[in-house]
Amino acid sequence: MAAVDDAVALISAASLVGIDEVYGNNLPKEAMDSLDKTVVLVTDVANAPSGFGNNDFWRLNQEVEVQIWYSQDFDNDPETLEVKLMKLFVHSDWQVATVRQRTLDPDTQQLMNTFYFSREKNI
Repeated sequence: MAAVDDAVALISAASLVGIDEVYGNNLPKEAMDSLDKTVVLVTDVANAPSGFGNNDFWRLNQEVEVQIWYSQDFDNDPETLEVKLMKLFVHSDWQVATVRQRTLDPDTQQLMNTFYFSREKNI
């Protein structure tokens, strides 16, 4: 399975409190316009071959970007959700590559954050 598909399945199966919808690769129009749901988008960042030998490779270095747009009505602590998300990935053999700062969209007043998770996948 592709890294995006694996990450979407991981987040969806965890049913983290506060996340309403999880999408891979792109957001449908209705999700882009939604201010009353906390939406997660997972996209590919890297999928590079590694583990070379005998004129072949046997591993992929994969990285995904996970963006969270919080509902305007989000009434939980964002840090609590974000720590649970990071632990979910770490406990599933991913590494936390980078975490950005939370920002506030000046137009929609939605809080958002971006995470990068990486893994080595033997193929």
